[in-house]
Amino acid sequence: MNAFYTNLNKKTSTNYLRLILGILMIGATVYIQFFSSITRFQPYQLILLFLFGVYYAIMGAGMNLINLIAKSFINISNDAMVVKQSIFKGKTVISWNDISEIQINITAIRIKRTDKTEFQFEYQQLEDEVIHTLKTAIAHQAKLNDISIS
Repeated sequence: MNAFYTNLNKKTSTNYLRLILGILMIGATVYIQFFSSITRFQPYQLILLFLFGVYYAIMGAGMNLINLIAKSFINISNDAMVVKQSIFKGKTVISWNDISEIQINITAIRIKRTDKTEFQFEYQQLEDEVIHTLKTAIAHQAKLNDISIS
């Protein structure tokens, strides 16, 4: 089985109201600065209006800025399982040789290591298809490495 990788950051859908609002803010900034005789705005106000317009346009287009800054993911390969649960936590690398048992529950996967420590990953925020693929990949790797699943 090939390696399994999934991004845990939430996907955002296109929001046309935000997109239009962002484009209008950018357009208003350009118009006031270059084509209008309005002088009551300070340069920092126009810069802020422009930056807010860019932010709203990016968010309205469905791009998640957190994906650009930080990653959270699950990567299952033949060698190890790498999990970075949130953008504020470090990644956890668990070699298949260090796992004694895997428990797959309704909302979480609990991994017991050979040194008697445990690691738990809650997956209820993922989509059903991703959960099924994740469980299948873990079960396949556990079978290859003679790890008991309960």
